[in-house]
Amino acid sequence: MVTYNNSKKGAQGIGTLIIFIAMILVAAVAAGVLIQTASSLQSKSLDVGRQTQERLTTDIEVIQVFADDASDGAIHNGADNVTFVLRLGSGSTAIKLSDLLIRFDAPEGSQSLVYKDNTTVGDATNYGVDFKIKSSNHNSAYLNTGDLAEIKFTYNVSDPIVEGETSTLRLITKNGAVKPIQITTPSAMTEKIVYLYP
Repeated sequence: MVTYNNSKKGAQGIGTLIIFIAMILVAAVAAGVLIQTASSLQSKSLDVGRQTQERLTTDIEVIQVFADDASDGAIHNGADNVTFVLRLGSGSTAIKLSDLLIRFDAPEGSQSLVYKDNTTVGDATNYGVDFKIKSSNHNSAYLNTGDLAEIKFTYNVSDPIVEGETSTLRLITKNGAVKPIQITTPSAMTEKIVYLYP
């Protein structure tokens, strides 16, 4: 008659069970980490996608740029104003004016301007906005599709812009979209209003 040692088999079964439970716990922790990482990446990718869409759909069209009182042949510091007319491009999202930075790079220096609320003229550090055409969903703090706005500021670089010089006007929105406009003064500035662009 053959006898079996059952205690040995029972010990092996408990060890296997412990290893099996440990593997389940490790798999559960790994699955939790993977799910959390995937969720975080999905959230970040949605944010990046939204920001990219805003950047692509933010388009500012500058229709015209002109300087007033430049009949003496130059645009002078603190004396002459630069005005440009703009609107949003087709399909563009609205732009909050306080989030729109204007940088004017003249041949001999540059100036940065921010929006000044409730003014249409502006000064050396702020620009004013005058809505010539207002859209149906007009809001004075925003530039909406259908609005036609005239933005004005005072030229504030120590050296004047003389005839035949090139400057760059940059419109920078909060989401990082930059609209550069290169302007060149005519070879003869004899009129009170001098058109610089187009």
